[in-house]
Amino acid sequence: MSERFASKGDPLWRRVNDPGYRVGWRHKVKFEKGHLEGEMTYGEAEKKAAELSAQDPEKTYYPELILTEQH
Repeated sequence: MSERFASKGDPLWRRVNDPGYRVGWRHKVKFEKGHLEGEMTYGEAEKKAAELSAQDPEKTYYPELILTEQH
């Protein structure tokens, strides 16, 4: 049985006002990754990722498109 996912935003265009994004992160040395809770626009997620990257140099933060499972 295969799973189907739907994106909350447009995966091809990253406009500042596009909804359906969150902030994802990866550790630069360890094999760890995750994301912060909460939905925001691409512009808000990009700004928050830049702020978090400045505070924590051991991780990489980036805007991540939210995918939801379809049944």
